[in-house]
Amino acid sequence: MKNEQNPSIRQVKIYSIVTLVLIIIGSAVSYWTADRIEYYTTGVMHTSDVLQRTGELYSSILERETNIRGYVLTGNPEFLSHYNQSNVDAERLLTQLQALTMNNGQQQNNIEELRGLINSRVRTFDASIAYMETNGNLEGFIDPNKVNNALIGYKMIKEVVLRINDVENKLFQKTNQSLFNNINALPFIVGLISVFSITIGLVTFFSIYQYNKAQLAAHEKITLFQQKLRDQIKLLDDSNKELEQFAYVASHDLQEPLRKITAFSDLLNEQYKDKLEGDGDLYLNRITASAVRMRRLITDLLEYSRAGKIDNENIKTVKLSKTISEIIEDYEIAIQEKSAAISLGKLPKVKGSETEFRQVFQNLISNSLKFSKPNLNPVVTINSEKANQELIHKFPTLDTSKSYHLIKVSDNGIGFNKEHADRIFSIFQRLHGKKEYEGTGIGLSIARKIIEKNGGVIFAESQKDQGSIFNIILPVIQK
Repeated sequence: MKNEQNPSIRQVKIYSIVTLVLIIIGSAVSYWTADRIEYYTTGVMHTSDVLQRTGELYSSILERETNIRGYVLTGNPEFLSHYNQSNVDAERLLTQLQALTMNNGQQQNNIEELRGLINSRVRTFDASIAYMETNGNLEGFIDPNKVNNALIGYKMIKEVVLRINDVENKLFQKTNQSLFNNINALPFIVGLISVFSITIGLVTFFSIYQYNKAQLAAHEKITLFQQKLRDQIKLLDDSNKELEQFAYVASHDLQEPLRKITAFSDLLNEQYKDKLEGDGDLYLNRITASAVRMRRLITDLLEYSRAGKIDNENIKTVKLSKTISEIIEDYEIAIQEKSAAISLGKLPKVKGSETEFRQVFQNLISNSLKFSKPNLNPVVTINSEKANQELIHKFPTLDTSKSYHLIKVSDNGIGFNKEHADRIFSIFQRLHGKKEYEGTGIGLSIARKIIEKNGGVIFAESQKDQGSIFNIILPVIQK
């Protein structure tokens, strides 16, 4: 009996071992097949992504062609805006395509060729735009050779796009076929791993349960955070409204004494003009002019506080030399008291609000006088030059395709440690006590806000006891 049972036991052992081996083999084959499916699925998705980006790029090119034609035919600046956006989209898509095909040398060459063709075409379009903006039309710019070259360039772009698509379509077909083959092979090994189905199902169910539980908790946290955020936004809106009301009341209270100053100055000018001796008449006129300018400044600031930004109607060409000369005239008494010297170089014209630029340079000149060295006559120099590309590339907010002015306001004052070069532009940040130097600590933060609003940047360079240089980068006015 024992001898009869031994074969059965051996068979059970053999079957168990075979089953275990089959399970191991089935699991290994299943894992390998799943891995290949994942690999080919990723390849198919990657190829689809490249084809999608290529299609978007070609659509962007067509949109750009449409917008440039629309601009040339109508002169509508909206077409020009869409044209510029199409150029940005095209460059973004080219960069994405280059990243997606970094392991494919053939596609890298195709994309580089496409980039060159697109850039060449953009330069041609930009030249036509510049010519049209200067001359009002394209007569004299277009000739048969340029038209022929434009057609050839467009065809070449289309050919390269089709070439890229052809390569990707072949890859797609090859990868998709491999994916299909692996998927078809999968049913043959499903039976080998069916024993794990219940376990996997239970584990999956538990995982889903845990996931849903975590999702519910996360949703509750998000809902709570959103409510807090809404409350904070409401508080901020209420605070802004209070600040706006405060600005209105404060400006009204300031306007009233200024109106009286102007009225009494006019009255003095009318009744005692001939009786004033020496420079009395000149001083009276300056009082009147200063009061008028102050009223204008308060009015502009009130409008700014209401709107939150300068209206396009207030944007104009500002001659900085004139604006700064008026500031120097306003500070004449302070300059004389300090025995200061302020020299102006050749300064550019810029686009923006004259009131805002007046405020920027008024703050900078005032600071140069305020933070001067004892027993040393202040010397303030204001000049301008063209900003070089190396400097422009240091600031991500600047458009490297544009030209910029670099305006320097330098002095021989007390300076500051260079590690504070950025801190001084933060609101209410002061490097000195109020007893040493008057001020609210908001002037430079306002200056930065104004400069950045006008598409520029402002930064400072200094060393303690060696003066300061405030650098302002502003866009050159486009002709």
